[in-house]
Amino acid sequence: MTTTNEALARIQRQFRRQADAYERMASVVDAAGLRRLASLTGATPEQRALDVACGPAFLTMELAAQCRDVVGVDGTDVFVAHARAQASRRGLGNVRFVLGDVERMPLADGAFDVATCRAAMHHFPSPEAVLREMIRVTRRAARWVIADQVASEDHAKAALHNEIERLCDPTHVRALSESEFERLFADLGLAVAFKGHSTIDYSVREWMSHGGPPPEQAREIERKMQSAIDGDAAGLAVRFESGELHFSHTAVAFVVERFTARTDRSSA
Repeated sequence: MTTTNEALARIQRQFRRQADAYERMASVVDAAGLRRLASLTGATPEQRALDVACGPAFLTMELAAQCRDVVGVDGTDVFVAHARAQASRRGLGNVRFVLGDVERMPLADGAFDVATCRAAMHHFPSPEAVLREMIRVTRRAARWVIADQVASEDHAKAALHNEIERLCDPTHVRALSESEFERLFADLGLAVAFKGHSTIDYSVREWMSHGGPPPEQAREIERKMQSAIDGDAAGLAVRFESGELHFSHTAVAFVVERFTARTDRSSA
């Protein structure tokens, strides 16, 4: 089993090498998607926001337009450096970035009103540990937005999906299914207030650019993708478009609150 320290070291190695390619991906820089996620937080100008595993911090900087101040935390120094430079270029004085392990964030208890985590849960050996840490650093009435790709509810399809992901990107641990996310939230005393579904389409060639797999693994990915067309064996809707191999991620954005926060509001 991969430990947190091993996973963090692997993420640092991968994204020091591939940060520029990742930051150019259409799904990462999608301005409309970023605005939708920021709006789901319901953040107001007097509130403080936290963006967990912020990466290049495009969502962090979108939140800066809504909030009093925003903190982005990430474990990769290259991303934090790029984020600081971009925030400076934009003249954002209400954003700061922290380099650190998202399971042990150097942040005070109850410091934030809203928190987000975008496209990162599948990298964590223990999503539960990260969520517990997010609980610790947010106020009781906080609202969170957790957005990530999801795997099929079919175990065999999910297993093949995750196998293909790891061939492309060694930092991929496991994409959870939608129901697994919901059980995890419930086990931690959290309620799902809203769910939004979307589909993210890629060519396999474009998608592999973010992971940079060696040629033999790239060939294996293409072989497994083509084999998965029959019966949608990976739950990725793999198909040929204009002679090129394409697939789609299903993504879910969960708006999550503590059960106690919902009770407090309903009785107010």
